[in-house]
Amino acid sequence: MFQPKVVDVLNRLLANQCFSLVDYLSEAPPWTHSGNEPLVEGIRGILHDHEHYAQRLAEAIDERRGRVNSGTFPMAFMSLNYLALDYLLTRLIENQQHDIQATERCVAELVEDPLAWSLASEVLGSERAHLDILREFLPRNIPIPNDDEIHSKVA
Repeated sequence: MFQPKVVDVLNRLLANQCFSLVDYLSEAPPWTHSGNEPLVEGIRGILHDHEHYAQRLAEAIDERRGRVNSGTFPMAFMSLNYLALDYLLTRLIENQQHDIQATERCVAELVEDPLAWSLASEVLGSERAHLDILREFLPRNIPIPNDDEIHSKVA
């Protein structure tokens, strides 16, 4: 049975998994230096999770006889080419917080489809874990916006 609202929400989740800043940096690698290896490995793990959930979301869309919509990276990401990974870390964290908020909205919209809701909830848990991974690499003296500050920027 075709469920247009559910498919639309699943496609939004899929876009977050395929076109996040982490994914962009895998195609336009930032400048790194010796000592960045643990952060690079952390990012590779996030990319692996994105690929895993993108596949599962595409399957869920197909099961509902929907069409997987392709997307693109935001044009604003192009201004980040050739920058140092250390500099981009705060941007990665901010982008991850934004993705979590978008995923939370999707989870809320999927309450009437238990299987889609369950998958979206898994994605949300994964996105929160990714934020924790990225925060581990942030130097202690660098402030990052809290969730309230991010909500006010998005609103």
